[in-house]
Amino acid sequence: MKGVLTKMGFTNTGNDVSISPEYFLDLDSGRVNLSELIGKGIGLKYLNINRCIHCGRETKKLFGQGFCYPCFIKVPEAEECVLRPELCRAHEGIARDLEFAKANCLVQHYVYLAWTGGLKVGVTRYHQIPTRWVDQGATFAVKICHTPNRYTAGLVEVELKKIFADKTAWQRMLTDSSELPPDFLTHKAKALEFINGKNLSYIPESDVVYRVSYPVIQLSDKVRSVNLEKVNAIEGKLVGIKGQYLIFESGIVINIRNHSGYLVDISF
Repeated sequence: MKGVLTKMGFTNTGNDVSISPEYFLDLDSGRVNLSELIGKGIGLKYLNINRCIHCGRETKKLFGQGFCYPCFIKVPEAEECVLRPELCRAHEGIARDLEFAKANCLVQHYVYLAWTGGLKVGVTRYHQIPTRWVDQGATFAVKICHTPNRYTAGLVEVELKKIFADKTAWQRMLTDSSELPPDFLTHKAKALEFINGKNLSYIPESDVVYRVSYPVIQLSDKVRSVNLEKVNAIEGKLVGIKGQYLIFESGIVINIRNHSGYLVDISF
């Protein structure tokens, strides 16, 4: 099956608190249920063509996560506040697309702690739960607080980055099989105590711990990430999916989202 890669989607076959993603990939020729392919041999071949995931035009180089340069500098999905919420200016009426901002920036946001092989703090829109956690490969998460918009959530995150990491170490995430750290909720209490009295607008959340169970039948002690521009093709037995990574029996992994815009042929 051929098509342009975009990030993997999923259906939650669990519930709101105990999340079980069943992954799929939408290609030009149809939807592939990736979870059904775990334990089977698959192949992924790059056809040396890139297409912008926004406008669809062919381009030599992709920017961000799958955009041609003109789209990268104008579409709201690639605006600076996507990566740095504290730079959002939608609350001031400034945005690349104000209608997009009304639906995605000027809405309730959560600041959360997640376990991705290590503890990290993050921000997400209310309608991106649990998608954000699944995309990051988090196995546990707890909401610290909610805020009225993206900018305010970004200010809270900036403060909490003084005591928590804000990046996922992908190697640790993919090799981690640990259970919930016993002090997980203690860290949430620490976060709330740290931002208390700092003139930030937020409302604390309850102590609900969310768990994500990924379709993985084998974890490797070491993993090696590959780029399709360098290896052109990969094949092997698919033994798991976690975050946006396909995990192969050999220990090779590939981040599908990072290959957004690549035209590929998938065989299975």
